[in-house]
Amino acid sequence: KKYKPMVEEKVTQATGRQFSLGEDIDLSVFPWVGVKVTDVKFGNPKGFSQDQMVSVDRFEVRLKVMPLLSRKIEIKTFVLDKPQIFLQRLKDGSANWENLGPEKTAAAPKKEEPKAETSGKGLPISDLQVGSFEVNGGQLIFKDDAAGLEKKVTDLNLILANISLDKPIDITFGAQLDGKPVSLEGSAGPVGPNPGKGTLPIDLALKLVNELDVKIKGSLTDPAVSQGFDMNVEVAQFSLRKLLAAVDMPMPVKTKDPSVLEKIALNINAKGNPKSISLNNGTFQLDESTLKFSAAAKDFSKPDLKFDLQLDIINLDRYLPESQAGETKAEPEKKPVQGKGTKPDYTPLRKLVLDGKIKVGNMIASGAKVEDVDVHIKAKNGVINLDPMDLKLYGGFVDAMTIVNVQKNTPKIALKLLADKIMVGPLMKDALKKELIEGTMQSSLD
Repeated sequence: KKYKPMVEEKVTQATGRQFSLGEDIDLSVFPWVGVKVTDVKFGNPKGFSQDQMVSVDRFEVRLKVMPLLSRKIEIKTFVLDKPQIFLQRLKDGSANWENLGPEKTAAAPKKEEPKAETSGKGLPISDLQVGSFEVNGGQLIFKDDAAGLEKKVTDLNLILANISLDKPIDITFGAQLDGKPVSLEGSAGPVGPNPGKGTLPIDLALKLVNELDVKIKGSLTDPAVSQGFDMNVEVAQFSLRKLLAAVDMPMPVKTKDPSVLEKIALNINAKGNPKSISLNNGTFQLDESTLKFSAAAKDFSKPDLKFDLQLDIINLDRYLPESQAGETKAEPEKKPVQGKGTKPDYTPLRKLVLDGKIKVGNMIASGAKVEDVDVHIKAKNGVINLDPMDLKLYGGFVDAMTIVNVQKNTPKIALKLLADKIMVGPLMKDALKKELIEGTMQSSLD
């Protein structure tokens, strides 16, 4: 306890914030090197709504001495009781996590010191064992006065079990986000003798407000170096309406059909690194519709994209705002806009490399029924080619092909279209809600 005033003074000087410790301090040396402190408080600058930025009821850690001689670390206890963290940004933009440290004064430039050599042999330890790692009853409050935003994480509890270098680490996390339950359970590891390199298996299950369940299983490869990943993500069927209601958020759009967005699910394998990413064996459920998809991207500066989408059935009108679904409205008169003589920049399209396929079995859009949609779009060196653009509707078909060339500043467009045997009466009745004409339509355009 005789060091308590000195520790408080040194931390206060180093951070520029008021720091204090409680009276219950315990230090031990053998057989466990340990420290226990209570009532830790780290203050806020003036002008913030709470006195403390960080407070902890109890912090305790105990480390065994003798194994250290064999480069082994054995931690008996690591406990953090009721950590309270308060983060705030004021209306003037200043935040309480900024400007930590004593006031800076001009100082003579320091000479560069030689960098310590690294052997590249990994951790300077041969083994790691942690008996208990716990965070109990934590709380995090974030306030942004300018945005009028406040978020609270309360009842935060974290337990890590079986912590070692050669076994998976069990993870149990739970908290309340603005009063709504969030949990994470699973395992990660083993991390191996050289953390950050090699393969790190992950198997986690996330639950949000009792409405959303997400499972993530796979591995990270060299997370500190190449940052590769190979993950399977499974989102169990959930209702978007119930999820938004649970987190007190309104539906962004009032759809014509209030029963949509009640069945959503996803299953996908994602694999990649900072230079490329691929999505394989994807299945997305949206109510009665099922989308199977795959996609890949690389050379993000160009970019180089590839995708394949196959949708069985969808009624788009159900998802549009009520005033737009299946209705036609007169366009408001457009006034000419005075431009500044700027010309379109087609450089991004010239860099784009794209190969995409879209197939739809049955679709309703603006009341019209369409079948067997087949679109293939390719782009390279400023030439965008849509061939085919085929579909069937009302007993007939449409075959089309389009080429857009933006290799020069003046685009060139070529279009070929053939439509035949389309029954006009049912089409106009569904799309325009009017019966104006009967018969079949045939059209050719080049």
